[in-house]
Amino acid sequence: MVRKVQRNEPCPCGSGKKYKRCCGLKARDLASNRINRRDGIQKSLGWINHAHQDDIGRWLEDSWLKDIPTEERTGITSADPRIRSVHDVNLLEYLVAEGVFTDEEGNTSSPLQLILDADLDLDEQQRAYLNQLAERPLRLYQVTECIAGKSYSLALYPDDNSEVVEIEDAVTSRMFDAGDIVGLRLIECEGAWETSGAIYHIPEEHAFDLVQQLQDGEPDSYSKTLTNYWLKLVAAHV
Repeated sequence: MVRKVQRNEPCPCGSGKKYKRCCGLKARDLASNRINRRDGIQKSLGWINHAHQDDIGRWLEDSWLKDIPTEERTGITSADPRIRSVHDVNLLEYLVAEGVFTDEEGNTSSPLQLILDADLDLDEQQRAYLNQLAERPLRLYQVTECIAGKSYSLALYPDDNSEVVEIEDAVTSRMFDAGDIVGLRLIECEGAWETSGAIYHIPEEHAFDLVQQLQDGEPDSYSKTLTNYWLKLVAAHV
């Protein structure tokens, strides 16, 4: 178990200052900014879900559930409420990051741009975070190390010898165990990485099959292949 540095102890960075006046202060600022960004995301997702219900309904049929048969959709709606909650977050995050609305006349619009154009009183930091959603890819990772309540490390799955990413996050670190295979969208903020909020847990026994499908598909279909595979697992109550 990692020992927590106390506020009045010397900062472990070697600056000679107390922790609360050095890295502890930076950590609090980072945590505060992360909360602010998440508040912006929650406000944005809540608004788009309320203001564009009809558009979302069409998008669900034409995109999100397009490749999911009727009987499997029933499995999704009857999934455990906790899984349904994750599903709804994943759905709205994917909508904003990669979705396109198409109306009955065939006209298209960007959900992300609709949010940015709306009067939601988003600050510059929140708007920058939202813009990154459309720029960052959804990818499959393996949790290589996890300290609950503090941080976790991620490597691309399957491992391609790329650099391991460490994420300092007391909240999401409680959702993972070392060895977990998950689909995530990583966002860079203030020189550090964090997740967008969407989490696609893939059981280890299904990971090889998913990887085969990802490798066999076109590069621009990666995220759709991943989300469809996860939806089928949810439908099967895996």
